[in-house]
Amino acid sequence: MVTREFLNPAVSRSGLNRCLARHGVSNLATLIAAQQPQEEVQTPPKAFKAYVPGFLHIDIKYLPQMPDEAARRYM
Repeated sequence: MVTREFLNPAVSRSGLNRCLARHGVSNLATLIAAQQPQEEVQTPPKAFKAYVPGFLHIDIKYLPQMPDEAARRYM
């Protein structure tokens, strides 16, 4: 949109892509990676703890207590 408004109103998508590739900014993932500090290394997310078969990992979420209820409920 900026290119059409300020540079060339008749630019095509392929022409814009060629122009961005020529200047090395055609890939958004590459731009984001270039902006992050090089010292920062992203660690992979941790997996759940491995349990012996027979155990089940359950996360309990408490629901808000409604005015007409006597106790809190959970999901």
